[in-house]
This record gives sequence, structure tokens and C-alpha cells, in this order.
Amino acid sequence: MDSTGKVQTGDSSWSLPLPLKEYAMSRVTVYFYSDRWVPIKYCSLEKAILLHQKANLEGKEILLFPANLDPNQLSNSFN
Repeated sequence: MDSTGKVQTGDSSWSLPLPLKEYAMSRVTVYFYSDRWVPIKYCSLEKAILLHQKANLEGKEILLFPANLDPNQLSNSFN
């Protein structure tokens, strides 16, 4: 994260603004995909963003969804 509060990717100038403070403690589910969406952890959005950054640095991809949303129930357009 840089001094403006934006998350910076290591090899790109692309940035993603952080959520408003009131949403930082919202509960989310961290998923990875292996023939289906697999939940691996529930945590606050703030912690999930940090986990996402760490996973990206290690060459892994994880996705975050609201805790009450099961991506396995969505259409297969994400696969």
C-alpha cells in the first residue's frame, strides 16, 4: 500500500483503492478455485486484502466474496 492508501501491485502501476473505513471490518470469505470454488478462510475485509496481496506475491490467486455469497451457486461464467 502506498502513502495515498492505494494497494500497488509489484509489477504494475495499476492500483485498487481500499474500501471505506466502515467496510474494513466487514466479514468476507476467501476462496480459491480447483474445479469448484473452495472456501479457505473467513476474515475481515481488511485482513483479506492483506492476505490477497501476500498470495499474489507468492504467485497464487485467491478471490474474496461477501460471507453470505456462495460463488458455487452462481453461473459458470467465472470459471
